[in-house]
Amino acid sequence: MMLSGILRRSQLGSIRHHGPISRRLTAAPLLPSQNLRTLQSRSATTSTKTETAAEQPPARKFAYPERLCIYHAGTGRTTFLACLKLSTLFIFAFFGFVVTPAYFDKEGFSVNVARTTASALVPLVFVAYTTSPFVSFIHIRLPPFARQSEEMLRRFVQSLPPKTELDITTMSFIAKPRLSKVAVSDLRAANKRLGIVNYTRDTAAENAARKWYMFPAVGNFSIQGNKMPRLPWVWEHVANTLARQRA
Repeated sequence: MMLSGILRRSQLGSIRHHGPISRRLTAAPLLPSQNLRTLQSRSATTSTKTETAAEQPPARKFAYPERLCIYHAGTGRTTFLACLKLSTLFIFAFFGFVVTPAYFDKEGFSVNVARTTASALVPLVFVAYTTSPFVSFIHIRLPPFARQSEEMLRRFVQSLPPKTELDITTMSFIAKPRLSKVAVSDLRAANKRLGIVNYTRDTAAENAARKWYMFPAVGNFSIQGNKMPRLPWVWEHVANTLARQRA
């Protein structure tokens, strides 16, 4: 009896010992087929992406941007006028809020109070009146065909459509850039403010559509020498077109 019990225990131990090995051996042949299916799916995905990329046409390249700069007043001139505007603001603040109140507290309404008040207001009004039409940049909106080459651009500007849009950048009261979108047909050559203003437009309709708290639209422009090194002839053609549209 004892001998039979020992034999049974040894058989059970051998079965338990070889059981996981047999399961591992039966599971091992499945790995190559799984790897094959994985490789096939990856290769199919890669080929699909390659075919999709090949079907997409290459991006079309243009010689010029859609918004082309055709006029630049010059860095020196623009910087000088911006500093001049800011300087007059500081002068106005100093004389208007420091010097004039001090004289008024000491003398009341006197000649010195009038002088300091004029010193605050006159430079501010004069600079604002003479520099507000100053144009820093002009950009033109180009259609796709005019952006392809210089020849196509010349054809476009030589027969400029009336609805061509110009982005005219001026300086605000505090020397901040201010953009005005103007159609070529709306601009007129003019001579105002002792020759300072040489282009003008009608802003009545645009001002009527603006909110009460917004500044009026810019209607007078001072466009002088062009310092644009690239394609200066584009502005010359535009200026010739505007010269035939006198106010």
